[in-house]
Amino acid sequence: MASVVAQPHFMFGLRRGVSSNVGFFDEHTLVFPAGNCCVCYNTATRSQRLIPGMEQDTDSPLSMRL
Repeated sequence: MASVVAQPHFMFGLRRGVSSNVGFFDEHTLVFPAGNCCVCYNTATRSQRLIPGMEQDTDSPLSMRL
């Protein structure tokens, strides 16, 4: 039997109570954390690129410095 690998296509992870959780990479790209990933959303093409975090046994916060 062939194995199936699931991959995310779109992720959303903004929280209203957290300040400074969205940044601009360039004039068309927003960068924000979602789960254990860093999401780069291109507003011109309306596409996302996901940068996966490290796999760990425990939960850990994802931090970015923009």
